[in-house]
Parts: sequence; structure tokens; C-alpha cells
Amino acid sequence: MPLLLNFQWEEAPGSKTLSNAGELRSADEFRDAPAKLTPRQSAFYRNLVRLAEQVGSRTLPITFLTLDGEAKRMDYGCVKIAEHAGFIERITNSANRVVETITLCWDPAP
Repeated sequence: MPLLLNFQWEEAPGSKTLSNAGELRSADEFRDAPAKLTPRQSAFYRNLVRLAEQVGSRTLPITFLTLDGEAKRMDYGCVKIAEHAGFIERITNSANRVVETITLCWDPAP
């Protein structure tokens, strides 16, 4: 069963960091180039911190249910940009040969 968020996922004005859940991609299909810090990416990082606080881990699922029960997944571009920036560890495939989790480069626990 997917994780149910206990917070409202933040979006930057006019920019989405979530997509409808669907088929997951393999790590080699994440192709976005490095990018500057934008309001969209900043919102994405804040959401990752909130998610880490909720699950009590630096390893986070990329798919989950929002507060209204919708199945969503993290935007692949935001994930790849976070990897380039060193916010998350290298994106890797699960045993299912797709990316199911990402891992923060630091421990969110106090």
C-alpha cells in the first residue's frame, strides 16, 4: 500500500513537482540537465524534507497518496536536478529495475 502524505505537498506558482502515478522509469531514463535553483526546485526540496520528517528516514518513496487520496509520483525532472545538485544520492534502480525510492545525501533526524 502506498504511503499517505500527512502534509500538503507544496507547488511553486505555475510549476508542478508532482505527476500522476503511472509506470516508473529506470534510472538511466532520468535525463534532465543540471539547473539553477528555481522556485520550483526550492519547493521540491522543502517537500523532500517534510517527507523525510514524516517517514523518519532519508530514503523516500517517489510514489505516494496525497492528502486527498490521489496517487502521485515525484516529477522526474525535479528528481534528476536534485541528484545533480547533490541534494539526493545517485538515482538507482530497485530490484524491479525501476526507481522506487530516492535517498537524501544527509540524515534529516535531529
